[in-house]
Amino acid sequence: MDRLYELWFENRKLCIIVFLVFLGLGGVFIIYTLKGDSSQDNELFNLSTSSSDTLISASSNTAVSSNLKNTAEISVDIKGAVKYPGVYSLKSGARVNEVVKKAGGLLENADNNQVNLALILQDQNVVYIPFEGEFSNSLTTTVQSSGDSMTSTTNATSATNAVESTSETETQKYDINQVTKEELETIPGIGDKKAEQILAYRTEHGRINQLDELKDISGVGDKTFEKFQMYLEVTP
Repeated sequence: MDRLYELWFENRKLCIIVFLVFLGLGGVFIIYTLKGDSSQDNELFNLSTSSSDTLISASSNTAVSSNLKNTAEISVDIKGAVKYPGVYSLKSGARVNEVVKKAGGLLENADNNQVNLALILQDQNVVYIPFEGEFSNSLTTTVQSSGDSMTSTTNATSATNAVESTSETETQKYDINQVTKEELETIPGIGDKKAEQILAYRTEHGRINQLDELKDISGVGDKTFEKFQMYLEVTP
């Protein structure tokens, strides 16, 4: 024990110096470690803040874009078998059903089979609602596919023109006083209901001497009459 005390007494300065050196190194290590953690925390904070700002900015841009899309208006021209044909303004993304409602709805003799009410409209579209027994014409119609809203009607127009050309050269005319219901239903502009009305009129009034007499039938106006008169005639 005495020997240890003597060694300590003789080397106390050296021991103190060694102790202070280790103490200093330990302090430097602790300070460096704390500084590194602080720098890493700052980097994480800055990254988190930057990401939050980016998300907020993207969300704001999306909301603004969505609002502009919802508030934008389009103009659509609707024609054919509706109560009030004309040009109507609708919100962007509106469907055919909406412009039909604005136009007062479909007429009784509208051909529902050729109407796609779910079709999305675009600005400057022309929507044509065909009458019963009438093929859709060269205007953009509601029979177009929904893959590309109101797509080009080039093929439809060509097909329609071919049908019209064939009809002009091979139009078959029926004697109004002998025509049957089945034959009437094959004529554009005359459906099942209209055929029954024509036959009922002929039964009630007897022989028809002029085709214009058909205008006396309820629902047969000038436009409807023009559609089917070329298919009928009065023979002696």
